[in-house]
Amino acid sequence: MPKVTIDGQELEVAAGTTILNACQQRGREIPHYCYHPGLTIAGNCRMCLVEVEKAPKLVIGCYTPVAEGMVVHTASEKVVTARAAMMEFFLINHPLDCPICDQAGECRLQEYAVEYGDGESRYTEPKLALSKAVDIGPHVMLDQERCIQCSRCIRFCDEVTKTGELGFFERGERSQIGIFPGKRLDNAYSGNVVDLCPVGALTLKEFRFATRVWYLKNTPTICGGCARGCNVVVGVGQQQTMMTTTGQLDDRVKRIVPRVNEAVNGHWICDEGRLSYEREQQATRLETPQKAGTGTTYDEAVQAAAATLKAGKPAMLASARLVAEDLFAWKSLIVALGGTSTSFRRVVRGGDDAILYRADKGANSKGAEWILGSAASEAPGSGPLLVLGDTLDPQDTAPKVAGRPVVFVGPFVSGAAEGAAVAIPSASWSEADGTFVNFEGRAQRVRRCHLPLGEARPGWRIAMDIAEAAGVSLPAWGSADDVLADLAKAVREFEGVTPETLGLLGVPAAAAARA
Repeated sequence: MPKVTIDGQELEVAAGTTILNACQQRGREIPHYCYHPGLTIAGNCRMCLVEVEKAPKLVIGCYTPVAEGMVVHTASEKVVTARAAMMEFFLINHPLDCPICDQAGECRLQEYAVEYGDGESRYTEPKLALSKAVDIGPHVMLDQERCIQCSRCIRFCDEVTKTGELGFFERGERSQIGIFPGKRLDNAYSGNVVDLCPVGALTLKEFRFATRVWYLKNTPTICGGCARGCNVVVGVGQQQTMMTTTGQLDDRVKRIVPRVNEAVNGHWICDEGRLSYEREQQATRLETPQKAGTGTTYDEAVQAAAATLKAGKPAMLASARLVAEDLFAWKSLIVALGGTSTSFRRVVRGGDDAILYRADKGANSKGAEWILGSAASEAPGSGPLLVLGDTLDPQDTAPKVAGRPVVFVGPFVSGAAEGAAVAIPSASWSEADGTFVNFEGRAQRVRRCHLPLGEARPGWRIAMDIAEAAGVSLPAWGSADDVLADLAKAVREFEGVTPETLGLLGVPAAAAARA
């Protein structure tokens, strides 16, 4: 491997590594706009210029590979002057509308202007007026005045989705990003161009002017939209900590953005997963317990559920979007009550694509298969039935069941909940901790992003309460981690899976067992 010297420190890096990547591997920051690890190298922003001894001029760090004996300076006077000049150039026609820009607070242009700019401009001509708030797709708006033409969005559409909706138009100072005539940016991954844009030229309609990013509480978790299990960051509004008026409480999910995991989703997520929180928020929630369609207390509902399930050999039909801890707790209850039939509903829509999209909409289908066995298309058995509703999409909840007593536990008023003898609200996808197993057998940690709505509780907690009311015993779990510990002992595929082995990126279940 070649040895290079960067800012006086000798490094040994793999052949072919670029100067920018070599610096990143050693924790050194090189400013850049156009470079992105998930795209080809364009080298057009010139912010990553560095000085290489014996080279006739500055070189771009994102494209130049290291060589044996190379001596690099990333903060010499020449480099500092060049970066300041580039920042002055980027800001010549920029509208400087940070107070109304959604990117404010996480904008590379703001950050680099402070860190690498000199705070002055020699340009005295009127700024170029371009189109603002251009509707280019069902989810994306374009502000051409903010664009610095890094071309990340163009390369994404050319290289990842291969749909080629975006391109450069005009020349010189009038050069601008635009949509090809007759086209719309409406591919299934269009929201990723918003994440890629470093300066707020592309914004997501659903998040546009919704809140400021510094009001968000960001939680790393797993998308519940399909069996891929994409790693995401969920941003929840927390203006309630800043406000004093009750009417301004705001703890709902505001946006979902991808989190890098090369083993699962790389750098991207699909639009369906990105906007999945809207289905959860727009559906009618089951906020209070009900007995025969009438509101009741939680304790009375638990007593009624226990009596109903004890009246015969109970069976269970679960959603494939429940976390593994809930499925294990509910199965333990059914077995303790003398029931033998536990199964789950597999939800399939459309087909797989070549990027991320999976037709299997059960975020935990594989985990449910490991815990409960094969899927069922109909309610099993003929005795009392426990239906565990979907935690994300009410459309995926089991349909209304006739001719037998039903206990429904779920977040939404839909399907089986409408005809149930007892209905108890449970936490939705973003309201509880747990574990999903994706279609490849990778176990990943789901984290609670905000408090459950109304009287909803985690499923494993409700199972414990019903067990106590029914006079049967379940372990005294105090958290989802306690349930996972017992699950790992009872189900072979989960052996070795712990919060520590899951970490932030998850682990193949088989690898956890070998650890």
